[in-house]
Amino acid sequence: MHSLREMLGLLRASPGFVAAVLVTLVAAGFNGLMVFLMMLEVDLPGAFGQMTHFQEPGHRAHDLTFGFLFVPAVVGILAQLRRPAKNVAGMLMALIPSVGLLLTLLVTFVLTNNTRVLQPPWVTVGAAALIAMSLHPAGRDFFRSFRVSRVNPVMLGLVIVAAVPLLVFASTNIGLQGTVVDDHAAAGHYGFMAAFGFTVIGVGVLASLRADGWRITAWVAGLLPALLGVSSLVYPDVTSSLGPIWALAAIAWGAVFVAAAELTKDLARDAEDPTLLGSRGVPSRSARG
Repeated sequence: MHSLREMLGLLRASPGFVAAVLVTLVAAGFNGLMVFLMMLEVDLPGAFGQMTHFQEPGHRAHDLTFGFLFVPAVVGILAQLRRPAKNVAGMLMALIPSVGLLLTLLVTFVLTNNTRVLQPPWVTVGAAALIAMSLHPAGRDFFRSFRVSRVNPVMLGLVIVAAVPLLVFASTNIGLQGTVVDDHAAAGHYGFMAAFGFTVIGVGVLASLRADGWRITAWVAGLLPALLGVSSLVYPDVTSSLGPIWALAAIAWGAVFVAAAELTKDLARDAEDPTLLGSRGVPSRSARG
């Protein structure tokens, strides 16, 4: 009941923002519905009738990874339905996959004149999420909780460690997208893999900054590589699947990142409400008189 009152209050205060949030969710849901109908091999009209997502086993890793790219957007947007002013990290997270895809598109276009990464599903979701951010109730205070004092060095260190193989992964797939002539490149699949690498780095950095609503971003940052690792173990012989060692490493990194976030979650609160010693419950010498 309390959540319902919050949503109704949000609707009255920021109807444009709520409308943009709902449009984003509808766009993502429509994409998911189309893919589901493709899996059932239903005859679809127009361009959708030419797509075969999840019908061809050889594309399974690419299809799954493209689906994983929507996780930060959907989770981040859903977080806005309750106290959006306290979930600015989720709002930014919703945009990161589109930024990663746009970056991949620009690089492949500049280097090889390839634009296959440009696809309506992610463009529509990204555009709607961007409109939602522009109408966000936090307004000018949107970035107020981004402060150096809130950065988690352990989480940031883990992201830096992971960034090296992720950037190599992204670079390799950008090269494949621009130079290889096969069904995967024609559908933009290698570009999706590259964007996934950028997305993991982006969400991980965002989580490490620990702005308001950061915990959900930490879980998503850990979940994404774990999902890729699991799918690679399930489908080890398809194009772009990680090898067993890298798949296990991705799963392990995701688990460690989430554990680091949970074990240090109170540090952000201490940074916002410090005692004279910088920790709770222990008075300083001056406080004891």
